[in-house]
Amino acid sequence: MGSPAADTDLGFHIVTLGCSKNRVDSDGMDHLLRQRGMVAVERPEDARVVIVNTCGFLGAARAESVDAIEQVLHGRRDEQIVIAAGCMPALGDYRHDIPVGVDRILSTREWYKIGDVVDGLQGRAPTPEVAGCDGMLTTFSRTNAGPSAYVKIADGCDHNCAFCTIPSIKGRQVSKRPLHVIQEIVDLVAGGTREIVLVAQDTIRYGADLGMKHGLPQLLEMIVEQVPDLPWLRMLYIYPSPLTLRMVDVMARHGALLPYLDMPVQHADKRVLRSMNRPSDVEMTRRLVDHARTMLTDPVMRTTFIVGFPGETDSEFRRLVDFVEEMEFDHVGVFTYSVESGTAAANLPDRIAPDVAEERRNVLMETQQAISLRKNRALVGQRVQVLIEAIGEAEDELGNVEPVSVGRGRRHAPEVDGLVFVPGAIPVGTLVELDIDEAGPYDLWAMQPGMSRPVSVPLEPIGGREGRRQHAPRGRSRGANRPERRGQGRSVPMARHVGT
Repeated sequence: MGSPAADTDLGFHIVTLGCSKNRVDSDGMDHLLRQRGMVAVERPEDARVVIVNTCGFLGAARAESVDAIEQVLHGRRDEQIVIAAGCMPALGDYRHDIPVGVDRILSTREWYKIGDVVDGLQGRAPTPEVAGCDGMLTTFSRTNAGPSAYVKIADGCDHNCAFCTIPSIKGRQVSKRPLHVIQEIVDLVAGGTREIVLVAQDTIRYGADLGMKHGLPQLLEMIVEQVPDLPWLRMLYIYPSPLTLRMVDVMARHGALLPYLDMPVQHADKRVLRSMNRPSDVEMTRRLVDHARTMLTDPVMRTTFIVGFPGETDSEFRRLVDFVEEMEFDHVGVFTYSVESGTAAANLPDRIAPDVAEERRNVLMETQQAISLRKNRALVGQRVQVLIEAIGEAEDELGNVEPVSVGRGRRHAPEVDGLVFVPGAIPVGTLVELDIDEAGPYDLWAMQPGMSRPVSVPLEPIGGREGRRQHAPRGRSRGANRPERRGQGRSVPMARHVGT
């Protein structure tokens, strides 16, 4: 969160688009600019320097990045510096799509140079970076990270999935040394962060480039031992691998390691998976999931799928639907295939019509929604631990406004899963035990123990049935695979960040 205003020459504002890894890079740029005496401001119009940290993963994300840059350029004032950073500049085929008028382009592999770049554009002499600068994996501390924070433990990817541009953007995987990872986590926990989310393009391969045989399981053991005050530790982006079995065994031994397995599977048909250049042993996927469900208490499974991949037949898609019904994942994200220049899949024949791909996505999402609703309803009457991240307001039919606290349970990852709503204003950053009393396919509604919900008049969110909300910290988005309309369940209140 920035200051409302700052000295004209010292204010900066960062617009972050894309995934959690981009958020970490933005946090790193924020840290490096503050070290040089600059001040974060809330509005781009108040900043001397505006940085748009772009996403280049898919065509829709690139279009959003271009639009964000154009909006900044349209509203820029005299003397304002505009920098386009992030993944889009790293893609040579799309670098020329960055709007004319930006003062500097900085790729995702160069974010740590932001201090010297800004100094140069303002006519100041470059300053040598402080200790800890290690390229893309530069270690840094964060100001007001909030109740939950991402920690990027590696960057880049050694796989060659046929549909993916990440190797072109990021290069081969490089891992942050364990000592630096732990130092970041120690600093965050000391600042009040209650949940750490470890991210990378391929989290399970952490440490392979450092010569660590079982890198991620070893890192988890070290974090638990050296940061005993950390309540929640979550991992995202676990590539299906036999090493996942060892990771699950470590998770089962430590209460701080949330029983949450995020393992993108992408499809369930062997031919399609081979065409994607993904692990095609569906039985191995079943063994990994079964092992987690056997070893972990109240395990939660999340995955993602791609539909409409070139050559996907109706029967192959039906096999995917049957797999989703069989496995009963807790959370599923579904994407339609996007043709990306420079990837192997871009040259494949038998492309699927966009309307067919979208219909398949809808079918798969509806299948999963029924599963998610059943699983969430099974939680009604149970007591769960919730991390409060924001406070909102709800309005009843008489116009009375009541506070509503917004949080996530252990089963909910930031941005992509559901939320938990509870009447009353509970301090942000609190881990609280709540009783679930209503459930939709995504979100849960709860009460504090010993309290009962008024039954006379239902609360209505300010702003209408859909309900607007802002997540703490930094108004995080919900993610591209989350339907806007929630369907069954109580309406979603508007939330506002009130600080930690």
